[in-house]
Amino acid sequence: MLLIRLIHVLSPFIAVMAGIYSYKYFDKNLKIIFFYTVAGFFIEILNWVLYKMGLKNNTPGLHFYIMFEFLVWAVFYMNILKGFINRRFILTGIILFETYCIVNFLFIQNLNLYPFTRTIEDLLLILLSILLFTKIMVEANIKYLKLSPLIWINTAVLIYFAGNFFYNIVFVYMLIADRIFLRTIGIYIFGLFNFLYYAGIAAGFVVQRINSKGNLHAVKKNTGF
Repeated sequence: MLLIRLIHVLSPFIAVMAGIYSYKYFDKNLKIIFFYTVAGFFIEILNWVLYKMGLKNNTPGLHFYIMFEFLVWAVFYMNILKGFINRRFILTGIILFETYCIVNFLFIQNLNLYPFTRTIEDLLLILLSILLFTKIMVEANIKYLKLSPLIWINTAVLIYFAGNFFYNIVFVYMLIADRIFLRTIGIYIFGLFNFLYYAGIAAGFVVQRINSKGNLHAVKKNTGF
């Protein structure tokens, strides 16, 4: 259990360190993601401290974290997809989702229950990440995909939220009776996806620094990222 706790804390820490190392080369979109990783790191520290103090159920906080997390990524994608997807569609999605989250914990679900909104968030962010990959393929502005920070970050988002969606559907809903199995496997699954998630973001940060210094040439022409 200590190993898993360390993974959950160190994963965002790696992204934060990569962000600090590369920060002066960030545009406003990468700065949004950087401060998101900083928040994620401190939230993991807080969860660990609360756990040590005997508060083992962090589900109430998860309801609010989902709202924060979706808002961050939705704003990021709204900026990146500008000109490809009408901003009003994403803005409407933000308003509807955030409103539903509030209604959910006020009138539908107890704060101590695992939020249904997590699955909806997963689906929406999977959709946004696929839309971004579609935009990249249609515009064909990136010469070497592996040298683009946008590819690394978007891939991390797709893998993480697709993994979360799979876990929620298969393990939570179909195998709900086997709680010991869920508790054991779930811890390791989240640990793995958490690491891949922040590692992908960290890689994107570092690639942005290298690209900005002129050492890599991933983009055919200026695309604003």
